[in-house]
Amino acid sequence: MSSSGLVGVFGGSFDPPHLGHAEVVSSFWENFPNAGELLIVPNHTSPWKQNKKTPPELILNLVQVQFKNFPNTKVWDWEIKRETPSYTEETILELLKVRPNAGLALLIGEDNYSEFHKWKNWENILNKVYSLLVFRRFSESIPQNKNLQEFQNKIVFLQNRIIEAASVDLREELPKCILDNRKPIALSDEVWDIILKNRSYT
Repeated sequence: MSSSGLVGVFGGSFDPPHLGHAEVVSSFWENFPNAGELLIVPNHTSPWKQNKKTPPELILNLVQVQFKNFPNTKVWDWEIKRETPSYTEETILELLKVRPNAGLALLIGEDNYSEFHKWKNWENILNKVYSLLVFRRFSESIPQNKNLQEFQNKIVFLQNRIIEAASVDLREELPKCILDNRKPIALSDEVWDIILKNRSYT
């Protein structure tokens, strides 16, 4: 497959998007500069987490702003508009309907990689995608998941710069930050301005 046929798929809550997410996108383009595109796929509800309190329209706005300066990087709103839990297999199958000739490169963090064999129909996901790109969140080196041994030829470990940021921690921190007018270090200025203007996360 030519690199121009590669389509990155980066899903998550992005509630809110932060500089750690931006670093993952940077790493993708550093490693695959000739890829066709990278899709940012914010979910509505994760099967593993509680329902979001942040309106979908606000998350889409924040995500658009966070990634607007990256080339060929687009937001795909299919998951967040479904208003149901987001299962990766369903997303991959839907995306292959839209882009049947694409080689999909699914980006996941090291924490999700370690639990990937517990995902719904995880083997079918790996059979459908061209590659699984694992980015670092906390560890200098990512431990192997022995349950995925059969698919090692599809797995690529990215050496992205580690930025200690998590959306769940930011959501807890933001009410006081907004009250004090103090921007969290993990947020870009543009994302922070929108959050402050909307008085969201309070």
